Amino acid sequence: MYLWNIRKLAKDLANSKVTEKSGMHYFLASSLLILFQTYYALWWGVERNWLFYFELVVLSVIAIFGCVEAFRVNGGNAGSNFVLKAICLSVPVGVRVAIFSILFGELLNLNAQSIFSVSTFANPLQAFTIVSYAGFIGFSILYWWLLYVGFSQIRTIEKKC
Repeated sequence: MYLWNIRKLAKDLANSKVTEKSGMHYFLASSLLILFQTYYALWWGVERNWLFYFELVVLSVIAIFGCVEAFRVNGGNAGSNFVLKAICLSVPVGVRVAIFSILFGELLNLNAQSIFSVSTFANPLQAFTIVSYAGFIGFSILYWWLLYVGFSQIRTIEKKC
């Protein structure tokens, strides 16, 4: 099981080397990553205001676009094993995004008082909130981009075979 190496996983997927049991392990790991990331986001707290709902719409659009593009690069209707590939790729992609988001969140938290003060922003809390939401959007884009790259690598290998 690959937790970081997208290229090696792409090669295994392209060459049909991922067994049913490995596929189940990837599905379990991706489910646990989603659970972890959800609770990590909730730990930071959620304020339900217009910005929260705006972010929800933006993240939904990113997810729809990302999924459609990943399906397209997989070969569309002529492609194969889209769900298996997506689930397996979501593990090393999710691990990378989780690590980067934790680092971003912790750095933001540790430096929040010096960056977001009344001397730098008229409304420091609002500035912090906007940067936090922008981070979530950035990590969503990163997730789908890495997934797209993984599908592209698989497709390249499949075309060579």
